[in-house]
Amino acid sequence: MLLLFPLIARASFIESTMGAAVVNDATATYYNPSALVLLKNPQIIALGSSIYFRSHFTGQAIQSTTGFMQSGNSSTQTHYFLPSFYLAMPATDKITVGLAVISNFFNTSIEENSILRYAQSSNNVQDIDLVPAVGIKLNKIFSFGAGINFSYASFVLQPISGFPSLNIPDSQSRNTCNGTGVGGDIGFLVNPADTTLIGFNYRSAVTYSLNGKSILASNPEIISDHYGYHFWTPARSVISVNQSITSSLGVIGTIQRVQWDIFKDINIHGIVTQIGSRASILNADVPYHLHNTWILTIGSHYRLTPKWIIRAAATYNESPGNSNFQITTGNSIIAGASIGYKICKDVIVDGSYAHAFIQNESINITTGSNMIKGLNKSYLDAVSLKITFNF
Repeated sequence: MLLLFPLIARASFIESTMGAAVVNDATATYYNPSALVLLKNPQIIALGSSIYFRSHFTGQAIQSTTGFMQSGNSSTQTHYFLPSFYLAMPATDKITVGLAVISNFFNTSIEENSILRYAQSSNNVQDIDLVPAVGIKLNKIFSFGAGINFSYASFVLQPISGFPSLNIPDSQSRNTCNGTGVGGDIGFLVNPADTTLIGFNYRSAVTYSLNGKSILASNPEIISDHYGYHFWTPARSVISVNQSITSSLGVIGTIQRVQWDIFKDINIHGIVTQIGSRASILNADVPYHLHNTWILTIGSHYRLTPKWIIRAAATYNESPGNSNFQITTGNSIIAGASIGYKICKDVIVDGSYAHAFIQNESINITTGSNMIKGLNKSYLDAVSLKITFNF
């Protein structure tokens, strides 16, 4: 499940949890291109987010082939770094064009001699998206926008295999692959009154055809040049409402539907692994069977002075995971706040912090090469810094 999170965690708390379809700056290029029409001048935004995720499993893992059982605790840590860049420029009084460059870098490390070392792996993932978009103001009330998402992804997975009960020591594979994908999105913005904004955005799924190399560190080293599989990012639909109560105070509500059921089985081909005392190149099916989820957010923003603005929001985030097939997390409540300061007329700085309160998840995997039963506890913290330049 750790592979799935960064491919949708695209930006800071400000955009990703609050006004996802009604953002009023250049980040609309990604979140809802129709909202680009709200910009009156060219704008550049640099945004970086850092996320720390940790999980702690307590239970037991049994190798199906040998019956070897390990009990105890296992910890996993994942660090995410998400730098991004946005440019928006009004072309006419009714058309605004935008460009976003969005990247996700993360690495996961499992503790040495983890009881889950045969079921999880250390990994490194890089994902870079180039998103050109356009927003068109049809009239005073309705606006339309569309964008294309050109995406590149690179995966490095380092699983461990071993059979302690057969006196076969652990060996580590290095599986590298990369590939590209294309997706798109459309958005609408409705401005029925001066104090009300309603935004809708639909982002399509992106399919990656990943190909690379699988290497088993053995003597002699075993190499497969035909390693690969298909991977996806899920489609999602987002609707947001921004209601101004006074000139200084407003509230935002967002509902998102994420179509995780695109994940059924991942069919991996050409992977090198250890089977008993023998190294083999084989194909494998990894079941996910995820379910679609809802993400619900309520938030508020208040302008303290012409230079200072504060925001706060809470989000309920359903977990798409299936604890009968993967070591997943439970549902979560994300609470966070941000503050923005206008340094001068043309430069604004925003900082945000968010913490996820994640429900414990009971794991009961009875199929595949490892049978795992126990309780998984998880925690997540995120910080972001955003700098906006107006021209």
